[in-house]
Amino acid sequence: MYNSLQHFNEFGTRKIEEAIKNFINEKKDLADLVLDLQESLFELGRNILTEVLEDMDEYLRNCGIRKKEWEIVRKDQTSLLTSFGTIKYKRTYFKHKREGSRKYLVDEIVGINPHDRVSADVVINAIDEAIDSSYSKAGEKVAYMDEISKQSVMNKIHQIEVTDAPIYVQEKKDIKILYIEADEDHVALQKRGEIEKDLKKNKIAMPKIVYVHKGIDREKSTKDRKVLKNVRYFGGEINTEELWLKVAEYIDAKYNEENIEKIYISGDGASWIRQGTQWITKSKFVLDRYRMNKYIKAATAHLDDEGTMYYAIKDAIEWPDRDMVKDVFKEIIEKTESDTKKEVVKNARKYILKNWDGIEIQSERGEETIGCSAEGHVSHVLSDRLSSRPKGWSKIGVAQMSQLRIYKENGGKIYDLVMAQKIKEEKEKKIQIQETLIKSLRNVTTKYENAVNANITVIDAGHKTGLYNSIKTIIGIR
Repeated sequence: MYNSLQHFNEFGTRKIEEAIKNFINEKKDLADLVLDLQESLFELGRNILTEVLEDMDEYLRNCGIRKKEWEIVRKDQTSLLTSFGTIKYKRTYFKHKREGSRKYLVDEIVGINPHDRVSADVVINAIDEAIDSSYSKAGEKVAYMDEISKQSVMNKIHQIEVTDAPIYVQEKKDIKILYIEADEDHVALQKRGEIEKDLKKNKIAMPKIVYVHKGIDREKSTKDRKVLKNVRYFGGEINTEELWLKVAEYIDAKYNEENIEKIYISGDGASWIRQGTQWITKSKFVLDRYRMNKYIKAATAHLDDEGTMYYAIKDAIEWPDRDMVKDVFKEIIEKTESDTKKEVVKNARKYILKNWDGIEIQSERGEETIGCSAEGHVSHVLSDRLSSRPKGWSKIGVAQMSQLRIYKENGGKIYDLVMAQKIKEEKEKKIQIQETLIKSLRNVTTKYENAVNANITVIDAGHKTGLYNSIKTIIGIR
């Protein structure tokens, strides 16, 4: 690293001085200066990485601790893609004297696996970008002046072990009312299976989403957008029982359950959503009014009555009067000639009556139930990446991507996922000499400390450099 910094001090700073002079003299756009600086600084980064790895390798070649257990086989050159671009460095291949195993010890120590062609920072960048855009775009953006294939990005997504984002609790909160909303996305899977009538049927994956919150934040909300308090997401391609267990455990960890008076679970009435009332104590199901209204419109859209039947059903529900709802639907069916339309009306009637408890509670509890915004949350958290654009996903792709997006929405860092998996893998294959060598390497860091403390003229505020004087001249200060 000392040589890299000295080289930068002698040559790199000249490039930076020239870039700044050109920027000021030629009145270039700020982006031009950023790009020019980036090239010089990233080159410095690549040089530092190469020198540090080769210095560590040289230390291992001469280390007495290493000589007791490992013998030198040969020295090879390899390349590794980093966020700074591709670096090339030489490292020694060692053989264990007793066991016969062979390793590049410097790679082992810094966490580079035998078949790695990219560093962990590139993996982190790729996963982070792929969560929001696409595998192709992620592959293009992960490293300076280089890219990786979309297949490689997909493999990284499929291989990452996704855990739950941390829950930060200093002390449990007291709250009277808690809200839970639930829905699911519909994601087209890749075409598989037998050809039927010259068409290949697409299967559908339905990742779930459940989120817990404390109600609407009136101060942050606007007329067009409601903001919820303390939102925590759960879901993905997950077993229903496991999903609700996670929700129950979160509520127990975050709140004093004995002080909670009511919990409302809102959704479209799907059986998996209703199942939440069996797992969450003090909970009641509330039917999503938006979904209910779609059924009412479907049942009345074909009638040429200026909305009379539509409002008749709405009024009966607002009372709420179950018998009146039945009577209105009976009248609609009598006025409907098409058998197909009659089936639509009957399905709407069945849906509303089946979820009558979820309708009735809204009348009993009034504004306390606040409504359901699950469809918007599904769109934001899942659909924007999984189903809003025409594409076919694999089952594992849907499962991983839905979990990753939920993880990120909950404040999780991709860095933590990647590094936790690396640490886990390293523990499973750990070599005994590693800790001893690392401890020994710590004792020779003086060289690097001296390098960092070296006089790098261009950034030493105490010296009036050529750059300092040039800028003074350009802006007219003598």
